Amino acid sequence: MRLFQLHQANLPALLTLVQPDDRLLLRRDAVYLLLTQHSWPCQVSVLQQDLQQRGVACPGSVSILSDEEWVELTLQASQVISCPD
Repeated sequence: MRLFQLHQANLPALLTLVQPDDRLLLRRDAVYLLLTQHSWPCQVSVLQQDLQQRGVACPGSVSILSDEEWVELTLQASQVISCPD
């Protein structure tokens, strides 16, 4: 499993790289994608703190992670890819 960390809304380019067994973590302003994107090619997660700071509601299909869970997910991933801002 690869973990893609997306910080901004540059999703279209990223979707060409993501495989079904990967994980996508929406960080910072990328959580706004939850307002418009409703179909994902892989499992999607967001940090609880990012949701709260931006006042965005999270659909049930998206996992909400604490900071500790984010660290654990990062350790489980075979590769962590942080998409540039």
